[in-house]
Amino acid sequence: MITSPTNTRVQWIRSLQRKRRARQLEGLFVIEGTRLGEEALRAGVAPQLVVHAPQLDDRTSTLVHTFAHRGASILPVSDHVMRACAATETPQGFLAVVPMPAPPSPPLLTLAIVADGITDPGNLGTLLRTAWAAGVEVMFLGPGTVDAYNPKVVRSAMGAHFHPPLVSDTDEGILGRLAGTPVWLTKPRGGLAYDRLDARSPLALVIGQEAHGPGEFWRRRADRAVSIPMDDGVESLNAAIAAAVVLFEIRRQRTPSVPEANP
Repeated sequence: MITSPTNTRVQWIRSLQRKRRARQLEGLFVIEGTRLGEEALRAGVAPQLVVHAPQLDDRTSTLVHTFAHRGASILPVSDHVMRACAATETPQGFLAVVPMPAPPSPPLLTLAIVADGITDPGNLGTLLRTAWAAGVEVMFLGPGTVDAYNPKVVRSAMGAHFHPPLVSDTDEGILGRLAGTPVWLTKPRGGLAYDRLDARSPLALVIGQEAHGPGEFWRRRADRAVSIPMDDGVESLNAAIAAAVVLFEIRRQRTPSVPEANP
């Protein structure tokens, strides 16, 4: 059992937690908590290292043993060292170092999100989880957007990192990857009401930061602008909430209706 926070592997984990550059160089990030560990297991992710505290409940103990049988290195640590490794104030006693998923592009892109300058980690994490729930195929992360593997983003996304591919690129690079897919811009006011658009065709939805919306690059290149009607006293919606409203309208339009059964 590791009892010193100065241990080399402990310092390595702390570096991955704190430094974007370290995560990028290693191609690794840290997940914390049993729930995220189980989501990684369901997604077939193979951790490079699993760290656990001395006392575990049955659920977490089973998770650790499962990863051990699948070849992960297991590192038991003291409670003091677990607190040093974790990015949360009250760690659950489990964390894992996992590889960043490779970002394959779907053969036919029908629904994508472009995160444009979203700087709040909790907002981006919620957006990632919403995109996963709504069936988004690719999540593009533009310049100025917070690192998707920031610990706060990872916690907020609750496993979404293992599902829709995440692709960071320049604005021009993202536009090229969209390969002619129509671009919809979300804006607080002035666009067509979200429920009046025909969303059955392929599209990419650009979500900007709450205060300013999408940047000039996307405002110039958008094919359409969509808004959510609100009371006059409300300036704007949280970016992730606005995305959820529009995405689930898209999902509704694309989901075949089931005829009601005769009484």
